[in-house]
Amino acid sequence: MEIRLFREYLVLSKLLNFSRAAEQLGMTQPVLSRHLKYLEEQFDAKLLNRNTHQVELTPTGQLLAEEAEKIVVQYEATFHVIREALGKSQSSLSIMFLGAATREFFTDFLVRFRKHHEAVEINCCDTDLDAIPDALDRHECDLAFLIRPDHQINDKQFKHIELFKDPLCIAVHKDHPLTKKEQVSITDAADYPIIGVDKAVSPLSGECNSYFLERYGVSYGPDVVSPNLPTCCFNLELSTNAVVILPKHQTHLLGKNSTFLRVAEADCQFNVELIWDPKNRNPSISLFIDELDAFLKDHTGL
Repeated sequence: MEIRLFREYLVLSKLLNFSRAAEQLGMTQPVLSRHLKYLEEQFDAKLLNRNTHQVELTPTGQLLAEEAEKIVVQYEATFHVIREALGKSQSSLSIMFLGAATREFFTDFLVRFRKHHEAVEINCCDTDLDAIPDALDRHECDLAFLIRPDHQINDKQFKHIELFKDPLCIAVHKDHPLTKKEQVSITDAADYPIIGVDKAVSPLSGECNSYFLERYGVSYGPDVVSPNLPTCCFNLELSTNAVVILPKHQTHLLGKNSTFLRVAEADCQFNVELIWDPKNRNPSISLFIDELDAFLKDHTGL
């Protein structure tokens, strides 16, 4: 049985969402479903229960997830030991990034890195916020560019380098009452129905919005739930009274009937960061970090 099937199953067992798992793995959902069916046939057991509302592991599915993780870890450790014994150090990096938030910066930096380290193979994947922590923890990726509120940077599990700030904005219909105000506060958003991402689908994305509101004593619903931010912005086109809270780099998602307003509070902004797991022994990580430090010194305006 191919090791990639276990890797795919581990992603699916963690996300419990076929579309998100397929996107993270860079494959189509039907292919992922076929691979799951193959595993179920091999073990002659049902691994996941699916209905219109949720996906959950069966007891056998949970057992396979635990055993598959041991197999993948041992597989990677064996390759690492043999390559070290042969004097062949690891020379590849797997990197995740968050679309428009980091694409331009990442592209500029990667051009420089490849000039100085041509032997290091770089594998990149555009993903969503919720997929990154688990991928780093499992060492399915080595580094990740992400965006998160500043209160989250003190986690002890990952190291990080802050790159730049991205301000929080409130998106509204062009006929919304807030467009008449000279300054808009984060608390102003609480006076109107909030269209937001479903926390059950994207917990970390939902937490980002709730954090900014709860910091100012406002509880976060949202009033209208959407599966993702593009859908939130689409629904905003149809409402002259609702608001969508989003970072500035995502304002390109707004339609022709919508606009965005910068939030007045100076502490309502995101950090754009690079994070990695210090327990990951890939030697190419230190090369990447050193090169990034030099790049940032040459680009102090970021």
